[in-house]
Formats: sequence, C-alpha cells, structure tokens
Amino acid sequence: MPSQPPLPPLLTPYLSTFPQSSLTLVTSILDATGNWLVLRFLHAALSTSASSNTAFGAEGLHNGTKKKVVFVSFVRSWEFWRTEAKRLGLDLARLADKQQFAFIDGLSELFYTPQAAHATPGVSPAGLGSTPRAILPLRSQPGAVPGRLPAPASTTEGGSTATPGQAELGIARKLHLYGRGTAALDALEKDIVSVIDQQRASMAEDEELLLIVDQPDLLLAATGPSMGIGATEMAEWHVHATVLTLAADSPLIHNASTSGGHPAPPIETEHAAFTIGLAHRARSVLQLRNLETGAARDVSGVLRISRGGGWSTGEEDGLEEKDVLYFIQRDGGVRVFGRGES
Repeated sequence: MPSQPPLPPLLTPYLSTFPQSSLTLVTSILDATGNWLVLRFLHAALSTSASSNTAFGAEGLHNGTKKKVVFVSFVRSWEFWRTEAKRLGLDLARLADKQQFAFIDGLSELFYTPQAAHATPGVSPAGLGSTPRAILPLRSQPGAVPGRLPAPASTTEGGSTATPGQAELGIARKLHLYGRGTAALDALEKDIVSVIDQQRASMAEDEELLLIVDQPDLLLAATGPSMGIGATEMAEWHVHATVLTLAADSPLIHNASTSGGHPAPPIETEHAAFTIGLAHRARSVLQLRNLETGAARDVSGVLRISRGGGWSTGEEDGLEEKDVLYFIQRDGGVRVFGRGES
C-alpha cells in the first residue's frame, strides 16, 4: 500500500484554519483514540516552520502565515509525542529550540510535590497566596529519559532554581497541582499562560499562536468535586485559538443522564457537564467513534465533523459537516476517505 501524506487531503481545511479566539473540540473513546488526529493538528500548524523554504499546502491554506504552538498534554508523555511526530517528519525538539513549539508536561509530576514545598509546613508555595496545599499522593521523581544525560539545574530570571525535570530538553514546563478548587486551577493556568507569553514575546507580525490541550478531563477524574475541581471551575480554560481533546465514552457522557433512577457518580456528572458545555461553545466538533457495524480490517473508525454551538452563521469560510472513515496503518500513516470509497 502506498505511503500516505502526513495530512490527509479531506481533513486539511478542518485542521489548518483557526479564527481568532475559536475553540475546536475533539472527542474520542477508548477504541478510537485521538492521538493520530492531534499529530495532524501539529503537522498542519508546524509544517511551515519545519521548512523555512516552502509553504505548507498546495492551496496555500496558511496564506503565508506561520504558526507557533503551545501544547499541553495531561495523559501522554513528551517522549511519546516526540517519537510519533518524528514519523510524520516533525522534529519537535528542534522546533522547540527555534521557539516555534513549546511542550507543557501535565502528566509526569502533576501530583508530585517539589521538595521546596515541604520547607515550611503550612506555608503555600510562592504565587498561590494563602491557599493550603492539598494532601495528594506523592510520586517518586521520574528517572532520566534513556539515552539522555540529566539536565542540570538552571536559574530562572527571578533567581529561583528550576528542577532538573523542568529543565529537561524539549519540555517548557512541568505542571504541579497545589491547593483546591479555583486556586489550584488558577496556579495551573498561570504556568500555562507564562509559557504562552514567552512564545508571544518572540512572535513576528505574520505569526499566529495555537494552543492545544490534550485531555484536561484527567483533572476531573483524578481530583473531582471533593477537591473543589469540577466542570464549572474548568469551563474558562480556553482563552486563545484552541484545540482541546476530551474523552467521550458512553459511561462518562450518557450514564450521567440515564442512570435508571439512581444518582450518577460525581465523575460522570462533572465530565458530562464539562464536555457538553464545551461543545456548545466550540466552533467545530470532531468526534471519533467505532463503526456501528463492528470492527473491520480496513477501517479503524469514524470521524464526524460538525459545527459546534460557537459557530458563527456569518462566517465567510463555510464549514462542511461530514462523516468520514479513517484507517491507521502500521507505519503511522492514516487514510481518510468517504463512505463507499475504496
């Protein structure tokens, strides 16, 4: 089977154009994950930056505009994204060195409390006011990535020392969860915004900034209302042109409203409220699901593209709603085709 282009032609219009302050929501399920689609968003945004001599797309969809990307992932590591992007011809580490790309690690140390936080019992870390730290399960310091020497501690502009993990090559910042409710989320948002501001500081006039957030719903599952973190507190996270991915498995969405007369567990209630609320605010929604007829050797799943509640009827560039099939090949390539096509 011939090699497929990194960006399937049928998807190009949906992955390359992002009006200012728009939200694109991607939902997936366990049997139809969205990793491959997130990688295509990255390729569509960064392929122009990967080669300074050629513009991406025969139709000139970028219109000569380069994009910078800030990518926050809560469920997958830097090594995963770096390796998979390499298969599409994107060197994320090199793009990070060129300040075209920044990766924020929301997985490895989210519930790890740096040693500095234990210095004075009862005193909150800097920048969090008087909010007490939550008692969270501590995890050991992640080991070094195989084949790479540990990065030395570095000193930031404010004089504070960054941890070796935070200075790891390719990672702009590692997120840590402190406190409860809005205070905890405000601290995470502050860290993310600081990286966004760093990217903006070096932007040229012809550049745009795209924020990709991979499954922030992990926070709902890992903390929940008992810590004061729910759908209401997280609803204001997208403030830039944003691509956001969420799980939409049936137990998380449908069981919250069809629980047979029994009250739904908090995780289902909050997750359904978060996902449905964002769908109402999104410009477009891309839904990944299985074939209704079951598994097939040459079809991995279905991608439904539809307008969200935030779509403006006055937009000049119409967004065509459609269902397409996709097939993920062993080499990482993806074929996207309409129903009835070979």
